[in-house]
Amino acid sequence: MNTRRSIARLTLAAWLALGLGGVPVCALAAGASGAAAPTAAAATVAVATVDAAEAARQLMDFAEVTFPNYFPPHPAVLTAAPFTYRYYPDTGVYLGVVTQAGQGFPLNGVYVMGGDFGPNPVPVGQLSDFITPVANYGVALSVDRSAVLQGGQVTLKATLTRRNGFTGAVQLVLDGLPAGVTSNAISIPAGATSADIVLTAQSSAPHSLPTVARVRALAPNGNATDVLHQPLVVTVRGAAGVVDTSFGGGITTTPVGIGEDYGNAVAVQPDGKVIVAGSSATPTGTFVSLVRYGRDGGLDLSFGTAGKLITQIGPRNDVAAAIALQADGKIVVAGASEQNGSGLDFAVLRYLPNGTLDAGFGNGGKVVTAIGNDSDRAWAVAIQADGKIIVAGESNQGNVSGVDFALVRYLSNGTLDAGFGNGGKVLTAIKSNTGRDAAYALALPVVNGEQRILAVGGDGDFQAVRYLPNGTLDASFGLGGKVSGLFNSNIGGARGVALLPGGQAVLAGAINNDFAAAQLGTSGQLDPGFGTGGKFTRDVANGNWDSATAIVRQADGKLLLGGWANTGNSSAGDFAALRLQANGTLDAGFGSNGVVIHPTASGTKNDQAHGLALQADERVPTVRAFQAGEANGSNHDFSLIRLWL
Repeated sequence: MNTRRSIARLTLAAWLALGLGGVPVCALAAGASGAAAPTAAAATVAVATVDAAEAARQLMDFAEVTFPNYFPPHPAVLTAAPFTYRYYPDTGVYLGVVTQAGQGFPLNGVYVMGGDFGPNPVPVGQLSDFITPVANYGVALSVDRSAVLQGGQVTLKATLTRRNGFTGAVQLVLDGLPAGVTSNAISIPAGATSADIVLTAQSSAPHSLPTVARVRALAPNGNATDVLHQPLVVTVRGAAGVVDTSFGGGITTTPVGIGEDYGNAVAVQPDGKVIVAGSSATPTGTFVSLVRYGRDGGLDLSFGTAGKLITQIGPRNDVAAAIALQADGKIVVAGASEQNGSGLDFAVLRYLPNGTLDAGFGNGGKVVTAIGNDSDRAWAVAIQADGKIIVAGESNQGNVSGVDFALVRYLSNGTLDAGFGNGGKVLTAIKSNTGRDAAYALALPVVNGEQRILAVGGDGDFQAVRYLPNGTLDASFGLGGKVSGLFNSNIGGARGVALLPGGQAVLAGAINNDFAAAQLGTSGQLDPGFGTGGKFTRDVANGNWDSATAIVRQADGKLLLGGWANTGNSSAGDFAALRLQANGTLDAGFGSNGVVIHPTASGTKNDQAHGLALQADERVPTVRAFQAGEANGSNHDFSLIRLWL
């Protein structure tokens, strides 16, 4: 009897190797025992590549549990190329899986033969028709993304989940790491459940884009090896304040028009793409210009014409000073346009995400608003929660009150909001007589559950004005809605503002030609817990002129101020930034004692940063910052850098 069974096994292997046909239907595929063919649980720790013989074994175990009348447990697993199979002597049935490619059989094909299935092999489907094989083990990483500082190390933990009675050792191997990054030799001993992975970046390792490396887990399984693959995104980063050379090589300079190009504002889209707005000279005048870059650098060719666009509003002189993004992806740009008869007026443009003007806004995507009879310039723009657009700047009222804060609110279609101020416009004089008051930045704080409007600026000192939603002054802020004279200075002013979660505001700009900041409480008072008596100043240029032009708040509460600093004894500026702790002291972990200066033009030529924006990236466990402005070569061009934070 034993001899006959041995011969039968050899006969099965021979028949299958010869490729003999069989009937197309069998009780296993149909569920002969009346049970449906369930799917085995997939590995939840990592995607595994299970050894073919192990997958075949799991299929046979599944069949024995599901169809015991045909496959009573539990004979040995046998091999006869290209099959792995079991023979069930009590029923005379063979169950085999094709585990080696070639010889005319589909890989992972499942076959039965003998007993009720007849003398010929019967194909019943693919292994995946019945189960999802589960590896003998799974590996989970403590993180799926890691940034390694140049010259530094990062340690993460690999945790092993054992299955199917597996107790052996597992070796971990990392493939595809960025240049200059290595890992330690990693082994999880028999019976152990975890090991540390140490990633080391050489000090000379180049900054890298997020790189998908692969953690391979290897363990012996008989004559084969179980292999499990786990992705790990690794990025080589620089120290906080260093220019990220993985973006455009470090400094991106972009000529837009035929002559002078000035970048005044920057915004980062939710998809990480970066838009710089400003002005560019053309043969017929200077007009609004925009450039969009991919999230890792390079012009975004899907925007405008090869990533760039120039928009003419008036006959000869237009400029973009600010940019804001709507929730629907539309792009709102504010600035000024010189009009025949009324001089400079507020100008607002709205673009579709691809850079074409939005015909549903104003007159073909453009709105021009005169506030007074003299010069009016918009410097800031913000989008309210209800979609209305707030624009702030200055209006020259001449001998009446001089230059005043000017705000205009538009409905989402570009028409003036009659429910705001006087027909959609608000003027606020702060200094007495004919002094100069200009609003350069906007924020929308929520006070007592209501979104209000905070405009900041000043010419000589920091100024701030808060408005109720209808445009009237908010009497609960400062003196009748106004705050001024914070530094008792006559040189300087605020150029940016950042809101804190508690409703406080940090203003940034310059005082006496040095970087400066001040933190105001919700009622407009200086916060004594910030800096010195609520104020901060720093001579960034070591005796020369410097100024903050923008501020952003990081999620950890740190404050990044961006701007420019003149170099040496010259009047040529460089990009500059500093970072403050939440309490208004310099962050020694940023740059050199909290300060960085980055020339973006060659030699001693002028370059200045104006715009500042944070860029989140789901691939990298950090947020980075963009500074945008212009750099002088043969003429000025848009200039853009990305900083590690």
